[in-house]
This record gives sequence, structure tokens and C-alpha cells, in this order.
Amino acid sequence: MLTWKCKMSRTPKTKIDTFMMIIADQNGGKSNQIRSIFEGFDLAHQYGGYPTARNIAKKYYVHPDIDLYVRLSSWHEKGKQYPDVKSDLESGYIEFRRRYKVLVPAQVTGTSALVGGENLFIKIVSDFDIRRAYAIWLSPDRSDQRPFGLGEEFAEFMTRHRHISALALDSLALHPSKEPKKNSINERLLSDLLFRT
Repeated sequence: MLTWKCKMSRTPKTKIDTFMMIIADQNGGKSNQIRSIFEGFDLAHQYGGYPTARNIAKKYYVHPDIDLYVRLSSWHEKGKQYPDVKSDLESGYIEFRRRYKVLVPAQVTGTSALVGGENLFIKIVSDFDIRRAYAIWLSPDRSDQRPFGLGEEFAEFMTRHRHISALALDSLALHPSKEPKKNSINERLLSDLLFRT
């Protein structure tokens, strides 16, 4: 009787359809912008609009073909290391057959445990199979400075990876935490990039 030994290739990378990272300094409004996507058409049914609770679910069934992983607090704020980041992203699926979308915050400046936002973005994009990725800076920052400006390493990384985009959002644009009766201006762009590109 013949037996075949099949050598498996290394474990395939987790497939992420759309990866979006909101980058700002600590207390820079990252979670407010992320919460605003619950005002949009795709997620409004989850909390009846903008969720005010500090703790919300991390995994969402959005459509029959889309799962979403969301964080409100950055890994930096929680004192996490990069293996924690990878583990979170690898377990963010609900169903592997659906498209996997990710929306997370990151701090501009790194901590002793974790690199800063730009470098974290580069590491994640390098370690996962990502169809489309967006690095989104909030500008101005809380000290009214405009920190958006790609580092040399990040700009070089973008030239080699055509599926990556970088942009800055006006952090002072209305969002529901300040004007609960008005839809977030930035939510429309974030939802379009996340669910319709």
C-alpha cells in the first residue's frame, strides 16, 4: 500500500479584506471617530446610533458576507505587545468564509512595549494578507498642531505596496459625541472606505 507524505506549506496568513488604522496621540479623539461608524447605515442597528458606552463588542456580523473587528482603545493604551496585536487580529473573525474588515486605533508615539502607529501599521500589513489598507491620521491633534506627515520609512513602504493609502481627517469635524443630533461628517468617509471599497 502506497502512502503519500504531503508537506504542508507554512500556515497561511489571516486574510483581511480591509484594514483601517486611526492614528492620533493619546486622548486625540480616536475612539470618538471610530464610534461614529455606528451612525452609518451598515451599523446603526447595533446601538441605535453612536454608542456612548466605553466598552462595546469587538466582533460584528455586518452583512451576510462581512465580519468586522473593532477596538476603541489602542493596544498602546492597554500596555499590549505585538504578539497580543497579532492574536487579536487572527481571532477577530466570526466566520472565515466572510470578508473580514478591521477598524482599530493606534497612538502616534510608541511605548516601551509597542512601536508607534506608523511602524505598527507596517508590521501588521507585512504579517497579514490584506487586500486594502488605510492609515488615517487625525489632524490637528489636541494641542492644535498638525502632525500629519509621513515618515520616510512609511513613504518608502507605500511605494512598494500599492494597496495602501494614507490620509488625514479633520479631527475637529462634527461627530455625535459633540453634536448628538448631527451625523458625523467623517463617518461617511470611514464607512465608505470600510464597507464599499
